[in-house]
Amino acid sequence: MKRLLIACLIAFGFAAPAQAWWSKGRTPPCDSPNVIASVKNKFAYADRRQFHWGVAINQVTNIYETPEVIRNSSLIGRRFCRGTAWFTDGRSEEVVYLIESKQSFASVTWRVESCLPRHDPWHVYGAWCRSIEP
Repeated sequence: MKRLLIACLIAFGFAAPAQAWWSKGRTPPCDSPNVIASVKNKFAYADRRQFHWGVAINQVTNIYETPEVIRNSSLIGRRFCRGTAWFTDGRSEEVVYLIESKQSFASVTWRVESCLPRHDPWHVYGAWCRSIEP
């Protein structure tokens, strides 16, 4: 029984090359509710713990994916996304975010890095969020 289980695991592990397994298709789309929730949660955490601006992201609209400029042969699938973040006080601002596969706990699922250029006073992602753009 153990030999059969090991054989199945080996066959499954080598059935598809890593490039196909962790391709861009494994990252969720830019307008996925889980991705948008992650962007909202990251902004709320930063506001609550550090900045105390007193606003939160109410919704994200006009979402689209920005294509990569160069063809990337990395095993990490990436989606570069943009949208308009609407705050609870009625203002809106551009939001830039990056979805990467194989980047969360134990490299199993995906992770989101997001940036709002006017709400990044320390330029963590470079001037106007350039480090998470393609």
